[in-house]
Amino acid sequence: MIKNYLIISLLCSFLGFSQYNPSAPWMTNINTAKNGEATIDEIVEAFNTYWSTRDKKVKGSGYKPFMRWEYYWRNLTNEEGYIIPSEQFWNAWRQKNQVKASRNSTSRALPPSNWQPVGPFTHTNTGSWSSGQGRVNIVHVDPSNPNTIYLGSPAGGIWKSTNNGTTWTPLTDELPQIGVSGIAVDYSNSNTIYIATGDKDAGDTYSVGVYKSTDGGLTWNATGTMGGSNPSRAGDLIIHPTNNQILWCATNNGIYKTINAGTSWTRVQTGSFSQGNIRLKPGDPSTVYAVTSNAFYRSTDTGTTFTQVSTGLPATSGRFVMDVTPANSDYIYILSSTTGNVFQGIYRSTNGGTNWTKTSGTTDIFESPQAYYDLALAASSTNADEIYTGCMNVWKSTNGGTTVSKLNSWSNPTGPSYTHADIHYLGFHGTKLFCGSDGGIYVSENNGINFTDLTAGAQISQFYKIAVAKQSSANMVGGLQDNGGHAYSGSQWKNYYGADGMDTAINPTNQNQYYGFIQFGNSLYISNNAGNSNSGSVASPGGVDGNWVTPLIANNSGELFSGFAGLYKLSGSAWVQQNATSLGTGNLEEIAVDPSNDDIMYVANGVALYKSTNRGVNFTNVFNSVNGNITFIEVHSTDSNIVYLVTEGASGKVLKSTNGGVNFTDFSTGLPSIGKECIVHQGRNTDNPLYVGTSLGVYYRDDSMSSWSPFDTNLPNVSVRDLEINLEDAKLIAATYGRGIWQTDIPVQVPPIDLKFVSIQNPGININCGGSVAPQVEVKNNGTTSISSVTVNYTIDGTPYNYVWNNTLASAASAVINLPSATLTRGTHVLNVNTTTASDAYSDNNSGSTTFYVNDGGVVGVVNPFTNTSDALISYNEGGTGSLWVRGTRLGGTMTTSGNTVYTTNLTGNYPDATKSYLVSQCYNLSNVINPQISFAMKFDLEQNWDVVYVQYSTNFGASWTVLGTMGAGWYNSNRTQATTGSDCYNCPGAQWTGTNTTLTTYTYPLNALNSETNVIFRIVFHSDESANQLGVNIDDFVINGTLSNQNFELQNIVLYPNPSKGIFNIALGTIEPSAIDVYDVTGKIVWSKKDFAISNAEVSLDLSAVAQGIYFVKISADNQSTVKRIIKE
Repeated sequence: MIKNYLIISLLCSFLGFSQYNPSAPWMTNINTAKNGEATIDEIVEAFNTYWSTRDKKVKGSGYKPFMRWEYYWRNLTNEEGYIIPSEQFWNAWRQKNQVKASRNSTSRALPPSNWQPVGPFTHTNTGSWSSGQGRVNIVHVDPSNPNTIYLGSPAGGIWKSTNNGTTWTPLTDELPQIGVSGIAVDYSNSNTIYIATGDKDAGDTYSVGVYKSTDGGLTWNATGTMGGSNPSRAGDLIIHPTNNQILWCATNNGIYKTINAGTSWTRVQTGSFSQGNIRLKPGDPSTVYAVTSNAFYRSTDTGTTFTQVSTGLPATSGRFVMDVTPANSDYIYILSSTTGNVFQGIYRSTNGGTNWTKTSGTTDIFESPQAYYDLALAASSTNADEIYTGCMNVWKSTNGGTTVSKLNSWSNPTGPSYTHADIHYLGFHGTKLFCGSDGGIYVSENNGINFTDLTAGAQISQFYKIAVAKQSSANMVGGLQDNGGHAYSGSQWKNYYGADGMDTAINPTNQNQYYGFIQFGNSLYISNNAGNSNSGSVASPGGVDGNWVTPLIANNSGELFSGFAGLYKLSGSAWVQQNATSLGTGNLEEIAVDPSNDDIMYVANGVALYKSTNRGVNFTNVFNSVNGNITFIEVHSTDSNIVYLVTEGASGKVLKSTNGGVNFTDFSTGLPSIGKECIVHQGRNTDNPLYVGTSLGVYYRDDSMSSWSPFDTNLPNVSVRDLEINLEDAKLIAATYGRGIWQTDIPVQVPPIDLKFVSIQNPGININCGGSVAPQVEVKNNGTTSISSVTVNYTIDGTPYNYVWNNTLASAASAVINLPSATLTRGTHVLNVNTTTASDAYSDNNSGSTTFYVNDGGVVGVVNPFTNTSDALISYNEGGTGSLWVRGTRLGGTMTTSGNTVYTTNLTGNYPDATKSYLVSQCYNLSNVINPQISFAMKFDLEQNWDVVYVQYSTNFGASWTVLGTMGAGWYNSNRTQATTGSDCYNCPGAQWTGTNTTLTTYTYPLNALNSETNVIFRIVFHSDESANQLGVNIDDFVINGTLSNQNFELQNIVLYPNPSKGIFNIALGTIEPSAIDVYDVTGKIVWSKKDFAISNAEVSLDLSAVAQGIYFVKISADNQSTVKRIIKE
């Protein structure tokens, strides 16, 4: 543990504020008018003015880094709107430690916490266009041991690897949350390490000067006072190669030098150097070079005095970065941006900085206007003419910058030289080129031809939000700064979409259905298989922006809501406004749903709290905060009258209401004067435990306590942005901004009687081909005493049923309850289940639901023209949420059907991005078919290679699927794959249609390989990527052709007459002897059924006089085969 006297030393040396990057273009007027001190609202106003005439959505525009900064620091402002000084932050840390130390044997014992890291430590890319894990600011290699590597992260401290980056260990978890932007290791003693704290490029954390460890990073001490104007940013930290007492540190207020290993520091040059560089002339450490954002300085007296040299350098610029090369000690390179943060030039000196020459290269190697945030330069250690630059991507020149070549692309994560976008560091250590970016740490050992990702093991992810499945804490999904949506399942993390991942949700009725927003809620990305793939996306309503972190929440029924300038509900593949009453101006900040009543909802807009009792349709303004904007809402797990709020700022409060949100009282006693981020209430515990996430970890309180207390054993001192509770596993999960996801056990009281719904075992994910479904429900006795009866109330497509299971279920035992069978028609169906028993203690673990599919037998040789309702097929998007495929008449342009009904991906306009959707055929018995073949008519207009359509088949009721066929005449037009042809075929299985053919064409493929199969299902798969779309796909006249055996031929030649009829229908059977005849109405309900028949002259009479007029379907079964005929009752 760090001693208190070290804190005092630290605060005396560096009472820094985290003002925004002064190099940002909108800070020019602020810096002049406010002398660097401004409220957060004044900075935001300057930012908005600057961007009012610019496109903020251009990749690399520089807009997002500011939004990240504002979102973080708003909760660390005082009542006047100024960011609180680090002194206040560190005092809160000291007070937390004092509270923990003051606990004694007479104090009430708190429930124990034992936080453990969940990750991400590594991840698999399953859908991101820019896969990554966490930002790295700086990389340093031990000069005495090349196997030891250090990385500095903006909010996760310093990490150490002793095996070339194979594994990593955090070194600063005992300190308050820090960033690291500079690292130096003593060449004579590897146990002596120095770090320059803070985040020099984005200001994600406070800078508190230089820290020093003399035991390899096990403990840290603050170094001496830095005089001058209290620097608030620190960057490069350089140690003299032959005198370990001398170091230099680049800060925003100058270059500081120590000659006594950090005991004291002297400012030797004024200026803003924190984003620039300090370099020593190779072979001559008495010559020191340094750059600010627009000036080059040189010292020839070991960095005691500096002289500016400007000959050949630009008169104005936005940012300089610099490097030298041991291949020629007189060579120095500077990479420069304009004041608009776009590429200005590469400058080289060949005489130690006396003169500079701009190279003739003009290629835009920045590819963005955000050099104030990310810019890097490295000169080869073996070739003086070879340099590498980084902004969005890594570029290389072998002739000093005259010509350049691009080594990688941020949007091609499968490329051999891939590095995540936004390059903050490039540097040679020996012959290895290291890269630090927003996605992690990378190394190249062949001059940039290949880069290897070394980030695995470094838990440095900056999470905004996390969602945890109701059923299991092993399923979760969260949003990361610049690294998109990370999904957790099967003990693995998957990066299933890119951009800035924001608020997330998991369907309470389907633990594999994940949702995640990107910034401003611009797109909602869906995974229907727990992150194993990106299943589609939904654009924001009308293309508008929500807040930077747009709120997202699912209620217990699985309905999904979001907050823009109103409350919206997801309906199919679009957001539909839910609220009918005004919710003020501007965007909603927060949404909450009462866990015990889906009809009760709360939303916050600024200081106003609104309440709805009819599921978000009508709202009433029930409360207005006087403690700042409302940033978080929590409703008690079982008592709808108890509501908790969190308000904004270091002086913000936790508030409690006991009358449904009408009145609130201060509930903050014991919480530090720093940011309060979130609050959660734990159910199934009569003590009513509460947990608050703060800028310094987690605090606990329950009904027996009058104040909050730290709840953070083993948890780093880190900003906890979100908390989730999973009661089934008794886990509390924390999303941190800099140290990934953590979890701890929490106490759950076990009552005498508690029945838990476990799962719906049947129907499952497979496609039922028979029409008859026998539901199976698993339950568990979570109580301490036996249960003798279970009541199952369930609905199928809204029709209610009831079943009582009378058996003994011992404590901790499970049972599968078999419910009565139901006969259903072809289509998509929903089963909702509620299980209960007498005196059941908890009602929040009794329910579940599933969506399932029922199919029927298709008739070989019968063409489906999709004309009538009875022709409709099963269709669904991946995971079962809605369907892109729609049956109807296509309008407009080359895809028009001229009144003909087809299945199409969209009736008008273009198809959506990031969507995978299936059109499923009926079930076919091919065992009695000679030379079977599949055939359908299709026209398509798809983005070449990126978007595809193909056919799959299944012989095991949809449990697994195989792509049908290969490229060739009459079938697919492409055999590309991502692995064989580059970066434009992410969704290609290697056999597909892509591009454009808007002439309706019949495609046919032989099925001889399947003619022994008794049950084959086909599906047409449409898959679009994340951007760019076209007109889509039309499908018509689907048929399985072939020569039938006698039995099959006879079945399909059965005739019903007269048709239409007023009641009596005759069925001409031929040689068929039916085993069953069933008649269904259009809803799937059986209206007539018989298994014993009076056959006369090979005919059966069907009397439907008692049924209503309408369309019906007659299913005739014989010898495990069937045919369906359509009739009309007049």
